[in-house]
Amino acid sequence: MKQTLSIFFILLLTSCAWVNDDNDDCPDGFWLNLHYTYNILDVEAAPRHVQEVSIYVYDAAGNYIKRLNVNKAELDANSYRVRVDGLTEGDYQFVVWSGVVNNEYAVSGDVETMDKFRVSLSSQTTSYASKLPDLYFGSLSSVHYDMNYATHDVYLMKNTNQLSCIVVPSSPSVTIKPESVTLRIESANATMDAHNNIASDRVMTYEPFAKETVTINDPDFGTLNGTTFSVSTLRLMEGLDCRIILENTETGRQVFNVSFPEYVGMIGAYYTNLGKALSLQEYLDRQDFYTVVFFLSAELDALMQLEVNNWRIRANNHLKL
Repeated sequence: MKQTLSIFFILLLTSCAWVNDDNDDCPDGFWLNLHYTYNILDVEAAPRHVQEVSIYVYDAAGNYIKRLNVNKAELDANSYRVRVDGLTEGDYQFVVWSGVVNNEYAVSGDVETMDKFRVSLSSQTTSYASKLPDLYFGSLSSVHYDMNYATHDVYLMKNTNQLSCIVVPSSPSVTIKPESVTLRIESANATMDAHNNIASDRVMTYEPFAKETVTINDPDFGTLNGTTFSVSTLRLMEGLDCRIILENTETGRQVFNVSFPEYVGMIGAYYTNLGKALSLQEYLDRQDFYTVVFFLSAELDALMQLEVNNWRIRANNHLKL
């Protein structure tokens, strides 16, 4: 009996309710756990890809409270958990961005009300010809803050994409050189709001940041010599057109002008997560790298076939120009 009582009192004295000093192991504070699992592999990739975060805190009505800037060293030290202090008890909203500290992006309205928040390309021109720095978004709404220990998971989504556009002829006897054609991507997706929705109708032209000659061995056409154009773009969204346009520099004529999300929609349903087919928007948000092969006619005046991430779309049944 005495031994049982002794154990009981030891447990009481070492519990979090009885001991609360700087040296105990009792968890405390309000924490945000950052994750980046919303990718095509469905794996945790935050420590590898997310280098820093900017956390914007708003009250329940959307009024700005403060901003937390957390660097890579701090994220690593806390296993990608961020502690939030200094708030009064109440309900709050959190908007998390990674990448906005890069000079390629501009943030406006962030210290006002939440509905005025904007992230956009800092360039005032309507064209962009560099590789976009990685940009990630996450949010929490209607979260209660008080003095009790609490953790909340924030799942980030990548907002930048890279396309490797390979332009080849459908004939081994023809070569497409980098100076023979020009390629660009046009989409009105240069500005996002605090909910990661498109917030401007300004059309941005994304030019290649790199181009080089390439040789591919195709099962249908044989050895083909063409050019690869590397292009970055911001978030791709269902219902928001994103046009890939190719022009023949020698003739000055447009060879094709295709809607990229339309063709991605044809292959997105073949990808699954937890046994369920991905919706088009989920596939667009999870996938951040696309290899697109354009097969031109021998005269370089028409698009014959299109291949997106190894899925081939033929002109005679699905291809729409």
